[in-house]
Amino acid sequence: GSISLGDDEDEKGDGDRYGLVTEEGEVLAYTILRGTLQRILQEELSKEHGVEVQFDKRLSGISYSESNNLPEGGGEGITCQFADGSKTGPYDLVVGCDGIKSAVRQFVNSGKAFQGGSNEEESSAIYSGLRITFAIQEGSEAEDGAENAIEACQFTQFFGSGAYALTSSYGTGEGKPPARGAFLVYADENYIGPFPKNNKPDDNVGAVGSSEATITSAAAASDTADPAAPLDENPDWTQDKRTSREHVSECLKILQSASVPGNDVAKIIEGSDRFFDLGVYLHNPFSWNGWVREVTRGSSDGGIFGGAGGRTGKYAVTAGDAAHAMPPFLGQGANQALQDSCLLAAKIHEYNSQVRRPRAVDDASSKPDLKAFLQEYENRRWLPTFSITAKSAILGYLEIGPSIVANFRDALFFVLGKFGIAKKVFLDAATPKM
Repeated sequence: GSISLGDDEDEKGDGDRYGLVTEEGEVLAYTILRGTLQRILQEELSKEHGVEVQFDKRLSGISYSESNNLPEGGGEGITCQFADGSKTGPYDLVVGCDGIKSAVRQFVNSGKAFQGGSNEEESSAIYSGLRITFAIQEGSEAEDGAENAIEACQFTQFFGSGAYALTSSYGTGEGKPPARGAFLVYADENYIGPFPKNNKPDDNVGAVGSSEATITSAAAASDTADPAAPLDENPDWTQDKRTSREHVSECLKILQSASVPGNDVAKIIEGSDRFFDLGVYLHNPFSWNGWVREVTRGSSDGGIFGGAGGRTGKYAVTAGDAAHAMPPFLGQGANQALQDSCLLAAKIHEYNSQVRRPRAVDDASSKPDLKAFLQEYENRRWLPTFSITAKSAILGYLEIGPSIVANFRDALFFVLGKFGIAKKVFLDAATPKM
C-alpha cells in the first residue's frame, strides 16, 4: 500500500487541503536537496561573515597548548591537528559538527583518538542494518507547471515486504525547477536489525531476498571488501560511480522482489542519473559523558586526545550528527543540526555578553562558567533529539518489516493517517524545540 503526506483533499470533498499547510496557508515543511542547502549555507557564511570554508580537512587530534608558537598568533588554548599535518589554534572552544563518526565525539566519550584521522575502531556509531539508495531525477522547466503543483507537495510512501520506497520533490535553488527523488529503503540481509548474522562470506551477497539485487556503496565496493562488513554511512555523500543503467536494474529488482507497489517509484528511478548508497547509522543517546568535555592540560602529545591534567576552562562540544546521529525516517537530520547550531550560538553569545560585562576585579564569584552554558545547550536539546531518534528507529524497522508483519503495519499506518496521528508525529519532530 501507499501513504501520502501531502495536500490531500478532505473527506467531505470540498477541496479544502490539509496535511503540511495550515488553514491560513502557512507552509509547515519544505524540502531541499542536501547539496543545495550546503551551498546556500556556505555562500551566506562567506558573504555575511567573511568566513572561508576549508575542504578536505579531517580532524586527527586536539591538544591544549601553553606555547606561544601557535598558528593564529600565540597564547594558551586548544590546538586542532588535521590528517594533512596542518594545525590551527589557539581556541577557547571547539564545536564538533564532523558527522556520524566524529573525532570530536570520540574525544568527548573517551578523551583520546587515533592520529591520522582514523577513528574507525572506536567509533560510537551503531550500524542499524538498514540500507538506502537515493535516486535523484533532475527537474526541468517543462515539468515545473501548475498541473504538477500538488504532486510536488507530496511525500508518498510505498510499502512492500522487506523494503519500502518514498517519492517527493526537492528544491534545488532559487529560480530552478525542483528535482524528483525516489528513496529505496531495505534491510541488509547480513544483519538482523543492528546485529550481524554469522554467515560465511560467500553467503553474504544479496539484498531483500534476491542474490542478483546487490547494492554496494562506492566506499565498500572493492575486491578486498568484506561482504559481511557494515555498509559505510557514506558521510560525504559520494555519488556511486557505476552506470545509471546498472543502478536502475538493481533497484528495479529490489522493488520487484519486495513487491513494492507504485509506478512513480520505478519511473523516477528509470529517469535518474544520480545515485547515492549508504548505510543507516545512529548514536546511543545514553552517552556517559554527554556532548561536552573539557580539554585539559597534559593533552599535548601531538594529536592524541585526552590527558588528565589540570583544568583549563577550554571545551569541546558536539552538534548535529556528531551529537545525535539518527535514522532519516522522519527527515530530521539537517533540521535538528540547524536547531543545535542556533541554540549553541545563542548560548555562546550569552556567555560572551556576561564576560564583557563590567565587574569588580576581585569578584570571582560572578565570573561566568562556559561549561554551564554548554551544559544548558545539551540539556535542552537532548530530549527532543532522543525522542526523534527513537521514533525514527522504530519507524524504520516497522516500515521494512517482512510479510509476516506487513498487514499489521499497513493497518496501523491507515489508522494513524485517518486520525491525523502520522501528521502530528511528523510535525512534532519538525517543530523547533530550543
